[in-house]
Order: sequence, then C-alpha cells, then structure tokens
Amino acid sequence: MPILEMKDICKSFSGVYANDHISLSAEKGKISALLGENGAGKTTLVNILFGIYTADCGQILWRGKPVNFSSPKDAIDAGIGMVQQHFSLVQKMTVLDNIILNLSGNRFFLDRAAAEKRIVHLAEKYGLRINPKARVCDLSVGEQQRVEILKALFRDVELLILDEPTGVLTPQETAHFFEVLRNLKNEGYAIIIITHRMSEIMAISDQVTILRDGKKIIDLVTAQTNPSELSRYMIGRELKENYEIASSAAGGDLLILDQVSLNRKGKTHPLHDISLHVRRGEILGVAGVEGNGQKELAEVITGIQKGYSGSVFLDGRCTNKESVRKRYENGVAYISDDRHRDSLVTDMNLTENLMLREYCCEPYSRSGIINPKAMLLNANRMMDEYQIRASGKSGAATAVKLMSGGNQQKLIIARELTVDAKLIVASQPTRGLDIGATEFVRNLLVSQRNEGKGVLLISADLEEIMALSDRIAVMFGGRIAGILNREDATVEKIGLLMGGVTGKEVEQPC
Repeated sequence: MPILEMKDICKSFSGVYANDHISLSAEKGKISALLGENGAGKTTLVNILFGIYTADCGQILWRGKPVNFSSPKDAIDAGIGMVQQHFSLVQKMTVLDNIILNLSGNRFFLDRAAAEKRIVHLAEKYGLRINPKARVCDLSVGEQQRVEILKALFRDVELLILDEPTGVLTPQETAHFFEVLRNLKNEGYAIIIITHRMSEIMAISDQVTILRDGKKIIDLVTAQTNPSELSRYMIGRELKENYEIASSAAGGDLLILDQVSLNRKGKTHPLHDISLHVRRGEILGVAGVEGNGQKELAEVITGIQKGYSGSVFLDGRCTNKESVRKRYENGVAYISDDRHRDSLVTDMNLTENLMLREYCCEPYSRSGIINPKAMLLNANRMMDEYQIRASGKSGAATAVKLMSGGNQQKLIIARELTVDAKLIVASQPTRGLDIGATEFVRNLLVSQRNEGKGVLLISADLEEIMALSDRIAVMFGGRIAGILNREDATVEKIGLLMGGVTGKEVEQPC
C-alpha cells in the first residue's frame, strides 16, 4: 500500500492550471522520479504536499489517512522532508542553526554540541562536507544546497523529496549519494526525486511520473523504459545529443588571467594564482565541486569582485580598474549561477527585466525619457526568439516572480547574449532547467562559440562540460588543479581533479 497518495490535485494561478487533476503515489522502499519541463507543474505539486500551497481540489492520503498540511512544519512533523530547488535558509544564521531550526525538543534545552557532532557525521557520511559554524550568507549556491540536503537528512523522515540534489557533487560523490539513497530505500524509506538528468533517472529510480503542461502524461516503470521514450513523453520529441560544434581552430586569446588571487577574509575558498586564457571561438569549461572558487572567478572577470591581485586582460587591454558596466559595454556578458540574487528583479515584469542593461540607451530612452513602446517591441521579439513563455494572459507584462525557473533563465540569456558580446561568462547556465530548455541553452552557447566569441562555461554538470568544451579547467580549493583537452578528458580524470588529486596521479596534457 502506498504511504502517499495524491489524487486528482488541481491548482491554478490567475486562471491558468499549474496542476490539472494530477495523481501521484509513493511507496516505502521505492524511489519515484518526477519528470517534466519547466512549468509542467512538478514544483507546484510537491509544494502542495509540503504545505506551501493549498490545492483547489483533490485529496492527499498520508499513511492511508486524509491530510491537509497547512505549513511545511506540519509536513515535517508528519515525517516528510523536502529539499527545495529555491532554498529556504536564513541567510544570517549559521549552518548549524539552520539545520536545527524548529526541531521538536528544542523548546527548553538545546544540546548544540551533540547537534553539531551529528551534522559533521552526516556530512562526512554523505560526502556533503560543510562547516557547521559558517554563516549561510557566506556560502556559495552549491554549499547552500548541501545545507538543505543535510537539513532534510537530519530529521527522521519517512518520505524524502529531493529537487535536483546532485547538481553540486562530483561523479564519485554522486555515486556515493545514490548508494545512500539505495540504502534508505532498502531500509523502507519512500523517496521522490525531481531531476532533469536522464542518466540519474535510469540509474536511481524505480518508477517515473511524467508531467506536461500541468497534466500527468504517464506513469512508467524505469526498468521498462529508456531515455528516448522519456523525452518523447516529456517534450514530444527525442533530444539531439550531439551539438553542432564547428571544427575550425580557435582564434587568438580573448581573455587572459595572469596570476589572479582574491584574498577575502572569512571565505573558505578564495582564488589562488589563477592563470588561464580563453580563445576566440572556444568554450573553456570550468569544472569542480561548487564552493572551490568558481563564483569568485566569474565575478573577478565581470568586475563584481574588487581588490584582487594579478591582472585580467580582455582583447589585450587590462580591465582591472573597469566597472561592471564598462566591462559589459566592452563585450563581457554574464549569466550568473544565482538568477534571483544577481540577475533579476522579480517584482518587476518581463519587459523591465530585459531592459536592466539597456534602459539608458536608444531607442529605449532618449534624453532620460523612457520609450515604453520600444521596450515592449524588444520584449515581444525576445520572447519569440528565445522561446520565453509567460504565465497567464499578461505576456510581456508578467511579473518575473510568476515565471518558471526555465523561462527566467531564458530571459537572462536573451538579455545578455547581445550582438556586441565578445566573452560570455556562463555560470551554471542550465541549472534547474528541463532537458528541452537545457538543449536550447547549450545550442545557444555553441552558436556563440561558432560565431567566434569566447565562452567561459562554469558547470557542475560533467556531461555538459564534456559535451560542449574545447578545453576543461578543473578547480579545487581556489586553484586550477589541471587543464585537459577535450580529447584527453574522461569522467575519471576530471573527477580525481575535482577531488583534489593533482600532480603525477592525473595526466594533464595541456
């Protein structure tokens, strides 16, 4: 008998159904995968289960009895844990405080030492190492995701919901994490995993539920399906796995970093003596477990980080003293790994967010006066060209906070990939995107490369790094652990470099 049954769940926003009579079940001792494009209704469905939203209609049975959780605390107290795609952490508090926050038994006496000891034990056991005393606001996106995973594992749950849990792990850590999930399954836990990686679905799940446009399309037994069938049900076609990467040799150096170091007090992984170059017509992939300096690297190049030593050259010109805007005007585009914090004003609408770079330029403004008509024409053109979908009937006037994560990401890419862009710094550009949107974004980056632009691709997805990159630099502890040519790179070599193995133990041909 299923421990969880969601029957005919409906939920609409502004008259548009996010969930249209969806049914989902989870059983003890099984791992269920939930698959669908961005905006298909996956997150809405689990948010209803977790007490964040209230269903318009339908029924939830937990251990065979009807329930209606009015808050996440109710769901947690009932034995349901969830790691959300967008984190629910208190930024100014420590890792320890976030994990033990609202735990039952904390009302009068709190054994912080015992709690910290258990967190360290769980972190070591699951390969999710983190400093319990660190403040969340000082952590990278990937490190914050580890805290969310640990927060769920810290509680004795019967059902664990995981939304993209492996995006920040090395291949070895992912394999170990999957082994943990299998052990939990064998001990009788029910697990729901939301992932866009077909290989993960095939490797870890027992059954798959596919959603499209707010409706359930089909339930499949994983052992009886394959990635091609999954993609057909999800997006109506098979994915193109080979990207049209031009074979022409890369041009001269576009970006050069010469012994760049960033020493920021309190940071776990500042940058140490980074020297690398990106050529015209090349994708340089940067791999590594998040928190090893990748975000700092991107922010040094784009001008966000100040006070570094060494030099950054673009087109032969030192940019050390140039502002973010000046670097953008000279051709540096930036796709951040944290779109909500760095790239969007979510209370503003789609049209306004597309103008955050160009609002002061003609034809969008003249003599300080905004031209709304020109902005709207630009927004409609971008929506068509980049396949940006807005919720409801508002179109380009839709508030960004009402858009799915995939469409928010397409908005950012549409804004950044201008004709004048020379260097695209793309940090985790496909994180949280469905396979169709991921394919679309990857093809855009390849097309930029084929046009002769330089692309610095920072990604925790090794499949993405190996599929798109001409060369691969691996970061560990704020340093470049090694650089591999495409033809010499293997998952094993990259994984070792990501784990800190350097020198003679890993071949480094370039």
